[in-house]
Amino acid sequence: MKVRKKLLMSLCSVFSIAVLLASCGTGKGGGNASGGIPVIEMNVNNVTPSTHPYATKVFEPWKKLVEEKTNGRVQVHLYHGGTLGSSKSVLQDVKGGVYDVGPALVPYFYDTELFPFTIGNLPFAFPDAKSTAKVMGKFAEKYGKESFKDVVYMGMSSSDAYELFTVKPVKFVDDMKGKKVRIPSKGEVDLIQSWSGSPVSMTIEEIYEALQKGTLDAAIYTPSGAVGYKYYEVAPYMTKMGVTTTPIIPIMSKNFYNKLPDDLKKLFDDELSPKLADLLTDNYTKELDAAYAKYEKEVAGKGEIITLSSEELARFKAPAKKRWDQWVEEANKKGYHGEEMMNDFKKMLQEEGLQLPF
Repeated sequence: MKVRKKLLMSLCSVFSIAVLLASCGTGKGGGNASGGIPVIEMNVNNVTPSTHPYATKVFEPWKKLVEEKTNGRVQVHLYHGGTLGSSKSVLQDVKGGVYDVGPALVPYFYDTELFPFTIGNLPFAFPDAKSTAKVMGKFAEKYGKESFKDVVYMGMSSSDAYELFTVKPVKFVDDMKGKKVRIPSKGEVDLIQSWSGSPVSMTIEEIYEALQKGTLDAAIYTPSGAVGYKYYEVAPYMTKMGVTTTPIIPIMSKNFYNKLPDDLKKLFDDELSPKLADLLTDNYTKELDAAYAKYEKEVAGKGEIITLSSEELARFKAPAKKRWDQWVEEANKKGYHGEEMMNDFKKMLQEEGLQLPF
């Protein structure tokens, strides 16, 4: 009886484990979609919190779309809050296979193969996300071949135009004297110094705490993103000036892509990858008016949104021309054809109906 009882218990344990494994899948390439086709698991890293519009209006909808369009053959695992890596390590992480998909914020990769796209981050080049994405998409077609040897380019996106978020009001250039200002890359160093400020390079994940603790007096950032991070709690003043935009390039691991069946490669190439870039751009475009309204509401009685006079805005803009000239010099030093790239960039801006700032 004891032997039979032990045998019965062993069989029950084996059965339970088998059921559990069947229900959970077996990791990458494990599990089955409808029709018994193996499931491909994709890990996606989002550096913003799960409550941020990036999560709720970009990555969650894209996850749903991917799983629907592939009939469950690709299962997307989203990791919010930079669980798998920070915004400054996206390019290295995707190349190294730490995760499969992530958005590369171009200014963070100034000294990498993504350098050519920092031209889209030049001060006062673009007024909004859509024009940035369109022009820089054309720029990528001409100058992106060498940049994407080790990752898969999924499309071009952009943030909305950056404003200045401050602890104390800034209405004149002189108000910037001595202020510690967060910048997205070293490309803005001279501009902030020309305003008599002190530039501080910092990732988006660090801004809130730095403003809260007084490590920063101000930050250049997107209004939509600022609302997502609740900067209005620590920086109740926003000065509208459209300092810059940030080209954003969603990228995919080449190793992951190469393992996809041909029909799924085509699906990502033709539809799913461009859709992720479009969702990023659309998020910044659609959320912009709501972001201004939200910020204004939250700072009522303790801060304000400041619109500069045309004369004062011109004073803020004037020193930026030097930065455009410097970019050409830096491109040449890095082995690129700086003058040619700048001429093409300006031509693309004009073809899009945009006025050159200088």
